[in-house]
Amino acid sequence: MDDIRIRREAALAAYEELGAERPELFANPPGAAFEIILDRPTQDAVADEVAQRSVAAGFPASCGDVGVVYRDPYLMVVRDAVRFRSGRVGTYIRLVGGSAGPGAAVLPVLDDGRIVLINHFRHADRSWHWEIPRGFGDPDDASGEATAAREVREELGCPAVELSWLGAINTDSGMSGGRDVIHLARIAAAALPADPSGDGTEEGIDQIRVVTPDELRAMILDGEITDAYTLAAYAFALTRGLLPH
Repeated sequence: MDDIRIRREAALAAYEELGAERPELFANPPGAAFEIILDRPTQDAVADEVAQRSVAAGFPASCGDVGVVYRDPYLMVVRDAVRFRSGRVGTYIRLVGGSAGPGAAVLPVLDDGRIVLINHFRHADRSWHWEIPRGFGDPDDASGEATAAREVREELGCPAVELSWLGAINTDSGMSGGRDVIHLARIAAAALPADPSGDGTEEGIDQIRVVTPDELRAMILDGEITDAYTLAAYAFALTRGLLPH
C-alpha cells in the first residue's frame, strides 16, 4: 500500500503543479459535460473505484491513478477525476504538451509562389508522409513564431524571410489538450537546398519537394497528403487568399 500511495502522491503533486502553471487546462466552464474534480477525497475515491474495475478487467491498478501519470520533456499523460452529467464519477485521460508554448507548423512558400514539402518518416505509424515542417513549442514562445522559424531552419536548412500567422488548430480535441499554431513562411528559392541535411536527416526527413499550388491540390485529392497540419495550413492559406483558388 505504501508503494501505491507514493505513486499516487507523485502523480497528484505533478498535477497540482501543472494546474498552477496552466490553469486553463483545468477550467470547468458552465455546462461542461465532464466536470474536473479537484477535491482530494473524491479524487482518491475515484482512483480506488477505477483501480478495482481495471484489475477486474485484467489491467494494472495504476490505471486508476489520478494526476500526471507520465511525463517527459515533450509530453504529459494526464488522468483526471471527472463527474459526468448523470452524476457518475470516473476518470478521463488526455495528452498535454510538455511545454506551455504551442507547437507550431509552417507552410513554406517560395518567392515564385511554389510550396515546399518534406518527405518525413514518422515513428508513430511507421510510414513516410509528405508534410510541412513542424515541431514542439518552447515555454517562452506564446505565439509559436520562434518555433516556426526554428523548424524552417532545422528541417529545410534555410531561413524564413517573413512569417505570417495563419491560424490555430486543435489537433485531436478528443485526446489532446491545448492548441498548436500554423504560420506561413516566405522562403527565398535561391536559399533552399536541394536535399535535407544535418538536423533534418537525423529527424527522418528524406526528401525536399517543391510543388505548385495545383500540384499540392492534386496530391491532397489523390490521398498522397494525409497530415492534419498540412491540410489545415492549406485550408487557412486558401481561405485567407494567400494561395490561388
